Order: sequence, then structure tokens, then C-alpha cells
Amino acid sequence: MKFCLVTGILLVNSVFAADAPLDVFKGKEPLLDGELAELRGKYTENGQDFYFGLHMQTHYINEQGVSQQVHMQVELANANSGPAMRITVADDVLLANDNINLSASGQQRGLQQSIQIAGDFNHVNNQFDFEQGNLTPLTNGVEVVFGQTLVNSRGDVVYSTASGQLGYEVAMSSASFSQGVASQGGNGQLIQSIRVDGAFHQVSNHSLIRYNGIDLGIKQRQILGMQVRDIIGNGL
Repeated sequence: MKFCLVTGILLVNSVFAADAPLDVFKGKEPLLDGELAELRGKYTENGQDFYFGLHMQTHYINEQGVSQQVHMQVELANANSGPAMRITVADDVLLANDNINLSASGQQRGLQQSIQIAGDFNHVNNQFDFEQGNLTPLTNGVEVVFGQTLVNSRGDVVYSTASGQLGYEVAMSSASFSQGVASQGGNGQLIQSIRVDGAFHQVSNHSLIRYNGIDLGIKQRQILGMQVRDIIGNGL
């Protein structure tokens, strides 16, 4: 795998550059270190140890007052043994044929947050945080394989590790909500979506990105307005 950090996030680049025309670079002077330091994107060096994790959590209470939570996290790391990816969910899951729909707003890149409400007495929230450090392993976490679609035992949460759709979607009779990373039309989005058609729902989406071994400098908070490309692997 070819690991890189784009706009302060450690990403797995899915775009091969073998066909890019290189004649345009003839006669060009290399950028100085000071100029490179001002660029938005940063890249890891060969053999560099690093860690990148994305934790997605949704807490929801339905109209009957029943409270449930969904947890899913993706971790990428590079060490002496080489790069590795780990995907875990805090749920009992089975293989499924369902699909999730991580819809994005237009063709924009980066963080995409959507809330649609039709009803009274609803409380909803999308939140995103970005911190240094490592993710805490999920309690009762189950490791899942890349390239699968799974459903929980209740049948209301579908998890996806399929190409271009890494995340989950919760479907209820009068609401649906999702979180994940999508690669659509060459654009990458970190998506948080909530739709409620009834009343007395409480939904909170929270995504947390953590990193280690990478110097992001003073511009780390600008990540919210920058490009988030797919973190799922080559060839998506």
C-alpha cells in the first residue's frame, strides 16, 4: 500500500499517477523547504512510523424512549512489520446483501454534514473532533474484514467496508442516520447525515480523528475545510 497524508489526514491514496504527463515539470526548480512547509498537504516518509484512526459513534433515542448506540472505527498504522489496517464495530453482525447510502452534498470534498427534520420535539447534532493520540479499543469490539457488508442482530444497522462506502447507516420507521467515508466522482467526503420524519427523536453523530507520528503544524484545524480523500485503500 502507498500511504500518504493529505491536508493533515493520513490517507491511503487511491489515485495512481503512472499516466500523469511529466513534461510540464521540465526545467522547473524544486521548492525550498520553507515553501514546502506552507503547503496544505503533508506526506509520510518511507519507513516512518505513524498512526491514524477514525472513530464514528451515533447515540440515538427513539420516540418510545429506547436508547441505543452504534460504534465503528478504522485504524491505519505503519511500523516495522509494515502498514496495517484494522476495522472494528461494537455489535454482533452477520454478512448481508444490503447496501448503505452515504449521500454527499454536491461534488464538494471534505466534511459533509446534513440534517433534515420534519416533526416536533426532535434534538439532533453532528459533531467532528480532531486530536492527537490513539483511539481506545472498542469495548466488545469485533474486527471485520475489508470489502464486506454486514447487518446487526436487530436488523436496523448496516455496516459497510465495501469500496467507496466505509461506514454505517441506521434505518428506523421514521428516521435514518449515517456516518462514514465515501469516494464519489473522484471526491472524498467524511459524511454525517441525519434525517427525521417523526417526533421525539434524539440523535447525536460524533466522528473523532486521532493521529500520531505526524507533525501537522499549526494548520491542523483547517482540516475541516480541506479535502478528505478515501482512506480505504488503493484501486477504489
